[in-house]
Amino acid sequence: MLNLAGIFNRFGVRKKLPVFIVLLFVLILSGVFFLRSPVLVVTDASFYLIYGSQRFNRAAVRNSFALFRRIVPVPVAENAALDIIALVVETASSAPYAVIFPQRYANAAVFYSTRHPQTPVLVMWGRNPLPPGFAQNTNIVFVRTDMEADLSRAGAVAAVLAQETQEVLFLTDKAMDSAYLDSRGQYRQMFTSGLRAQGFTGEPVFLNANLQHTSYTDIGSVVIAGPASDFLERSLNIPVVLFSWIDPALTPHAVRIVFNDSPLALAPRALRAFSPDQREILVPSQARVLSNRIEERSDFRRLRSLLN
Repeated sequence: MLNLAGIFNRFGVRKKLPVFIVLLFVLILSGVFFLRSPVLVVTDASFYLIYGSQRFNRAAVRNSFALFRRIVPVPVAENAALDIIALVVETASSAPYAVIFPQRYANAAVFYSTRHPQTPVLVMWGRNPLPPGFAQNTNIVFVRTDMEADLSRAGAVAAVLAQETQEVLFLTDKAMDSAYLDSRGQYRQMFTSGLRAQGFTGEPVFLNANLQHTSYTDIGSVVIAGPASDFLERSLNIPVVLFSWIDPALTPHAVRIVFNDSPLALAPRALRAFSPDQREILVPSQARVLSNRIEERSDFRRLRSLLN
């Protein structure tokens, strides 16, 4: 009778069997991963320039692992016609799991969706409100930034970065004013509630990002949600909370926290929350504390806990 155990022992197969099992498991997972239909993300040269190509690639890899599905960027020309953009997307994959378009290509998303009604199409709309009736007769899902959650968190971390005896300055833009201001300032209430939750009793100063504040002497922290390059170029040693897609490595040292609501940042949560009958999904920004710019580790841990 053939002694299989003896043969296995002779060639050391038994000792290597766990390694073979692990390798087989990895091969099976890899095969499943690459066989699953990908998520396509429409992008262009401007986005790579702002986001950073290496950072984009790292984010795509992270999202791929998080979703256990490939994230495939689809670069398009910024002035391309709708049918050309749709053709480029179709060439990237004939049967994608979903296609993600940034807001500036919303019309291309509508065009693509009419040609592929069974494919989920998500438009990352940002923090602006949806135009009434836009793409009402399509199956497009609009992913909007959950500004209520973002502003509350921004207020909380701004209170920590500042001191209770100092002021907090909020620099905003017309887009946020028109989207979130009611007769009493809706977005201001959201932000102030975050300040109050961390014991900040002063009144924040709200200012258009294009304007200069009278004095920065008593400002403990600044939140920037608009084009405030003039303020950043002043190189003031005031902690900044920045709403931006830009690579944090390219920001001034004063920037301590970045709120990122780019398509790559919101895609995993948006796809997990997706259902065919939805027309709108709210997703909070991906907020990051820049640890190398926070001196006290206790402050870093506190800030990070407030953003989770």
